[in-house]
Amino acid sequence: MNIQADHTAVLSRGYGRRTSGFHILTETSTAQDVGDEPKQVKEKFPTVNVAVDEKRARGVKKLLEINKDINLFLLDDAVQHRYVTPTFSILLTNYHKPFYEDHLLPVGRLREQKRGYKRADIIIVTRTPASLPDVEKKIVIKKINPLTHQKVFFSSVVYDEPVPVYPDCTITPKIEKTTSVVLLTGIANSNDLRKNLLSKTKEVVHMNYPDHHWYSLVDIMKVVDAFNKIDNPDKIIITTEKDAVRLHQASVIEQLGQLPIFYIPIHIKVREETEFEEEILRYLSSSHLYKPIEKVS
Repeated sequence: MNIQADHTAVLSRGYGRRTSGFHILTETSTAQDVGDEPKQVKEKFPTVNVAVDEKRARGVKKLLEINKDINLFLLDDAVQHRYVTPTFSILLTNYHKPFYEDHLLPVGRLREQKRGYKRADIIIVTRTPASLPDVEKKIVIKKINPLTHQKVFFSSVVYDEPVPVYPDCTITPKIEKTTSVVLLTGIANSNDLRKNLLSKTKEVVHMNYPDHHWYSLVDIMKVVDAFNKIDNPDKIIITTEKDAVRLHQASVIEQLGQLPIFYIPIHIKVREETEFEEEILRYLSSSHLYKPIEKVS
């Protein structure tokens, strides 16, 4: 098995970016040019090849032209994408809104029939409560009704310590029962983070926007105004790691740069971590990692 960071590529559509076509990320790439999630991935894993292209098959070809040693491609949000044939698929389904209780768009959030889950190799039930009992896991697995070859795992979100959005910040953040928080989010589901902060702080003033929202100067002034209106010297602004990469425009930094603003990194804890890692490693070591592109007619 030969898995190295520079032999690995993450390929995304770059949803929400203000460009089109193929772009490979560098240190100077902005979220506006490549999208917030690819920018976030590149910042966390700087030695991994990260690129965006709304046409995934073209993106794979161009990445191989740039680096012929790439032998592992990771595609996000690609279960319904049929122009690149995957050799391994991981399906994520939200514990609070699992696919087997959902419906097709526009009634629900499914982009294809529920039976599409059969194409997955692994199914991960996400956002599960930390105290989920084994009996509940068995009920969920029964409802999923996995095929013989499919493995089902359960994951939870773990919140890490706050990190300054801007490097010049010298303030040490406090998240305590005396702290007031202005929470700024533009992600798909911010309820878990809001509830987590509510359990630890005095109050949370939530400024909530749609996923991938590009903050205007008016939006930022509303955040500053909400912060200034809090009559508590023990106050901070909290945002998410994905939002943070969208807060580096000069006009935004001018308004927020002197305020105590931090993002909360997260990591995903798979309950059956050892078994999950073994399953992934088994796949990676079993055969070739890159499969030629096939277009589905």
